[in-house]
Amino acid sequence: MIKNCGIRHITWKYWHAPYLHAKAMGVIAAYDMYNECCDGLLDPSWKVEKKDRMSFCIFRQTLGQQMLEYDPRKRCYPGDDQMRVCTQQHKKRRASSKSSSADAFVDDGLSVSNVKKARASDRICETLDELNSHLMSFDRGTNSKACEVCGKKTLWKCVKCNKYICAPSGRNWKEGCMVNFHNISFFGLTRSDNADVHKKKTCDWTPPTQSLISRNKRRIRSFCEDIDKEKNGAGNDNDSEDEEDEDERD
Repeated sequence: MIKNCGIRHITWKYWHAPYLHAKAMGVIAAYDMYNECCDGLLDPSWKVEKKDRMSFCIFRQTLGQQMLEYDPRKRCYPGDDQMRVCTQQHKKRRASSKSSSADAFVDDGLSVSNVKKARASDRICETLDELNSHLMSFDRGTNSKACEVCGKKTLWKCVKCNKYICAPSGRNWKEGCMVNFHNISFFGLTRSDNADVHKKKTCDWTPPTQSLISRNKRRIRSFCEDIDKEKNGAGNDNDSEDEEDEDERD
């Protein structure tokens, strides 16, 4: 398998050979980890049938494509902040990209893993107390920016989420941008979700239609049901193990 990696070139520098050999070993170790994840023993949602898995050749090609397309400014890996493309950035932009990379989503589009990460984040509110803490942090600024939900210009900003969101004016509570942004059923439809979740440009984002909102709500509901079933199954397994331990003690 090391030979099939093809990571070699003719050179007079003696230390290149062991370095390239170690890099080929890293590729092989990554492929072994990929197969281990596809077995589904670590996480049932990762299970992939053997006929649908990538071969070693396709895995290397995909690995090379990801390496060529990766941007160190995403700061997903240690040492990215020391790359030249990152050190040339302005300090404010460098700090903002660093903070946003911590909440970056791995998969493209809506998936169970993305919904799990969204529910664990500070943005999604599952209780009224959590929603109230976000509403109390709203602040009116001087520069208007596009709302995350409807796209209209607004001066209001959720300081806790660091996002611009419309606030109701007077008796107009019909839009509900404040509540929609912090609702799990609206996850994947905001301006920032277009870039973080769907990996698209923010300038290409358009406000979602009512049909799109309804379809997205149904998908999120099915994902949440799968997550809850998985949690309940894990809890039942732990309870059964505890009962077996008690029986053995008796």
